[in-house]
Amino acid sequence: MFEGQSPEIDYPCRWSYRIIGTCADSIRSLVVTVAGDDAHDLEPSRASSSGKYVSFKLTLLVRDEAHRHEIFHALAVHETVRHVL
Repeated sequence: MFEGQSPEIDYPCRWSYRIIGTCADSIRSLVVTVAGDDAHDLEPSRASSSGKYVSFKLTLLVRDEAHRHEIFHALAVHETVRHVL
């Protein structure tokens, strides 16, 4: 891969998102809404030492690039989510 080029991804595939936010319960509820009936894994990752931030790893099957971006956007715009990686 050269600079400025996107990696080649073979869809459908399992994709992971790292979600960092301020409320674990809200993030869990958000994931249920975003994933719908699709099978997914949500694993708690870390919490900040002050307890202000929590992170989770969400893994699920994405159908295509548009679906991958749709999930990313749905997670990123939620009020308790600070970053999605």
